[in-house]
Amino acid sequence: MRISFFVSSHGFGHASRACAVMQSLRRQQPDLSLRVYTRTPEWFFRDSVGRLDYRAWQTDIGLVQRSPLREDVPATLAELAAFMPFRPGVVDRLAAEIADQDLVVCDVSPLGLRAAAAAGVESVLIENFTWDWIYRAYMDAHPGLAPFIDYVEAVNRTAGLRIQAEPVCQPVPDAVIAGPIARGLHEGRVAVRERLEIDPETPLVLVSMGGVPAEYPFLGRLPDRDDCVLLLPGAATERRRDGALLMLPERSGFHHPDLVNACDALVCKAGYSTLAEAYQAGVPLAWFPRERFPESPVLDAFIVREMSGIRLRPSDWDDGTWIERLPELLSLGRRPPAVAPGGDQVANLLLQRLHR
Repeated sequence: MRISFFVSSHGFGHASRACAVMQSLRRQQPDLSLRVYTRTPEWFFRDSVGRLDYRAWQTDIGLVQRSPLREDVPATLAELAAFMPFRPGVVDRLAAEIADQDLVVCDVSPLGLRAAAAAGVESVLIENFTWDWIYRAYMDAHPGLAPFIDYVEAVNRTAGLRIQAEPVCQPVPDAVIAGPIARGLHEGRVAVRERLEIDPETPLVLVSMGGVPAEYPFLGRLPDRDDCVLLLPGAATERRRDGALLMLPERSGFHHPDLVNACDALVCKAGYSTLAEAYQAGVPLAWFPRERFPESPVLDAFIVREMSGIRLRPSDWDDGTWIERLPELLSLGRRPPAVAPGGDQVANLLLQRLHR
């Protein structure tokens, strides 16, 4: 049996969610053939899932980001105008490629839904928000988004099944609700700390801003701390330890959910995959909201209701004042998740449709 995934390349969150579903599918049906269309790097999927057919393809625009916390709507509009409506030649080529697939699964990306409809293949949309809903929040200042909102909304309605993953931004009638979707672990907490050369009793704080490149203007204030070790994945080109500061390259050999599980607290941008991985591990987090991004209030409310954490201001990242909150953050305890893993729920739904 064959499934093709079309995955948004906006950060790593959508790819992480798709990988979690693929992991569960592969556990339950090891001979399943998986293909992925995306511009998220191939290594990200292979490190999480193993063998698959990777095809580099832009499947949506999403939002152009100036930084992890700041989006660029005018640049987004320019890219949307070049991308939508989808050109018939693009749709026809993709439809021919996926005609032998048993199912097409799209994480937010509308292009896969359009291609699946053209190929006559059943499609599934997985989302906690859709791009038409996101764009609508910017309409007052950018009315040029209107035709793209209508187009994406119409394409989304063609999905044969719609699965919404908690925290859901806009509930849709007839959609199936799943719990937060996070990738499974590869190694346990003790093994990961041993490889990091971190004593089991030393408080470890993971600092992560997701899949959008970040700058670290506060690094000079971190090495002299004596109350914890701060772990920054992607902050260096090679592994480097400087006092209390441990920096890793982007491809460090560590599975990111394993790092989340091995830490005692997390400092992060409030994005979907980071939230889901922290929820799965039960670790407290200090999070930076994206104040203009409409998903942020939904994620904020979920963290306040279901997790332990401290809400920071976006400016706290640049000036480093979040560092002063570390003792408070480390005083918060773990809080085990209240619902079953969403990735298994989604995989079960997909397998049911394959075996009908």
